[in-house]
Amino acid sequence: MQDIHVGVIGLGTIGRQFMAEMLAHDRFQVAAVWDPSEAACATAAAEHPGLTIAESAARIFADPVVNLVYIASPPQSHCDYILAGLEAGKAIYCEKPLGVDLAKSREVAKRCAESGLPNIVNFNHGRARSSCFVEDQIKAGKVGKISGIDTLIHLSRWPREFQKGAAWLAGREQGGFTREMLSHWIYLTRRLLGPGKLTYKNVQYPADAVSAETRLIAELDFGGVPLFIKAACGGAGPVGTECRIWGEKQSFRLHPGGLSTAIDGSWREEFSEIANLGQEDRRRSLDGVAAKLDGELIEMPSVADALAVQELIEEILR
Repeated sequence: MQDIHVGVIGLGTIGRQFMAEMLAHDRFQVAAVWDPSEAACATAAAEHPGLTIAESAARIFADPVVNLVYIASPPQSHCDYILAGLEAGKAIYCEKPLGVDLAKSREVAKRCAESGLPNIVNFNHGRARSSCFVEDQIKAGKVGKISGIDTLIHLSRWPREFQKGAAWLAGREQGGFTREMLSHWIYLTRRLLGPGKLTYKNVQYPADAVSAETRLIAELDFGGVPLFIKAACGGAGPVGTECRIWGEKQSFRLHPGGLSTAIDGSWREEFSEIANLGQEDRRRSLDGVAAKLDGELIEMPSVADALAVQELIEEILR
């Protein structure tokens, strides 16, 4: 097993969160970090004394010690950073979405495949315990025919409170909850059921021509199984996502607290013995990244997977 020396690009909320998880993991060492914002670099340095702040992104790619680049910058920059990483011979771990320019993303996916270098995109459901449990139950024949999937998203405001420092999230050019949140669920549905196609959409935007979407209804077809999506921003009430997978023998409800299963008329909570399922899922993701870099045949979301998700997401928004 090789030591994993990470160069981090992007020190917003998500970038710092995963960097902290890496620092706590026994397989990862953070070699250097960079963000164009001096304030973001200062925050990261205060949170982790002794952190090496690189002079530029180029210095991250040129660092011979770095063998994995973690990209947590805004989506428009992802493809350029991935290409720089490939040219430097580095493995790639990138936040979703892959990008917003489909032509550029297709070229990046092609280059990744040709390079043979490990490439992973950080979808929540890549190694999440709940998602893996559902997948295993389906493969074992314990679910039966799936009649449909419902995905519901409600937000009181967008961006959410913890994201308010990332102004780009509010704009339709590269932000919005469809790219930021729905991408995770499209990835999971493709993983469980295979390729899908859009059959209906209704997207509402503010009149200013620059702000991100506020409401969305869509239907996609995955091999005869419909995925119904309803998402809205605005109004008091619980904030979050819920996904219900309706199976002939067993159904599932994935929600912010974890996973519920049903084989009769009621839901039963799974994994209630785990104190912090979200933190464990982030650790499991890093376990998967380490295994991928070790050459193990482990399923992790790839750039090719992220491109397939982006194709559907951008078709919804187009």
